[in-house]
Amino acid sequence: MRQMNLMQSMAALFAAGLFMTTAPALATPANFAPAFGFESAGLEGLDGFNFDSTTPFLGAGEEGGASVDVELRGSTDVCILFGDSTCRATTAGITGAYSVIVSIEVSRINTGLIDEDFTLFLSGVTGAYVPGEVQVELNPVVPTGLDTSAVPGFAFDGSFDTYSHLVYTSGSGSTFDYIGWNTTFGDRISFQYDVLTAPGTRGTPQLMANAIAVVPEPAAALLLGLGLAGLASVNRGSERRRITID
Repeated sequence: MRQMNLMQSMAALFAAGLFMTTAPALATPANFAPAFGFESAGLEGLDGFNFDSTTPFLGAGEEGGASVDVELRGSTDVCILFGDSTCRATTAGITGAYSVIVSIEVSRINTGLIDEDFTLFLSGVTGAYVPGEVQVELNPVVPTGLDTSAVPGFAFDGSFDTYSHLVYTSGSGSTFDYIGWNTTFGDRISFQYDVLTAPGTRGTPQLMANAIAVVPEPAAALLLGLGLAGLASVNRGSERRRITID
């Protein structure tokens, strides 16, 4: 695996743990870009850092994938909100815009290249929805009186994780903006996204994710990347399915 030294100006940021724990300055939801990543507008209030195409990539996939470096386990069900603070297990009966609370767990690390912290970040929308139909809340508020009893397998500790802004520069010089979270083995990450259109028979959107791992060294931290992984919340109609990592 190739490794990339971070520029000196970022060393202090990594030494401090990469992310501040304060909430973003702006409440504007993050909008997905037409291809991958997010529109940069609205992400200015987030702490962040840069990485580029010299970063090596590791494999990631769903729990039980023997060949992947990082395994992610989704909650048994997601919390779908439509018109009140009661979680729904499916999109059945939803006739307009709705919100989804997702909770995923870092279930296993299968590589020695990841020592402690790494960063999981959202990179796109795939499946039956297009990017313009989905927004991610940068600083969501837990609904008053949130009732998760209708989704007994849903795991949520009542709080959302703070985002960071990641900027990736490709080999051709193009830049892509992402939002994500600093995490480590065993952590659970919870976030909320909004769907601006009615689901019809589509269920909830499938989101794509990447990750980068920070491997400390005496001179400076090193940045590593993880391959694309799909965070699929695939509740369809009256079915109840597990969030999977493709």
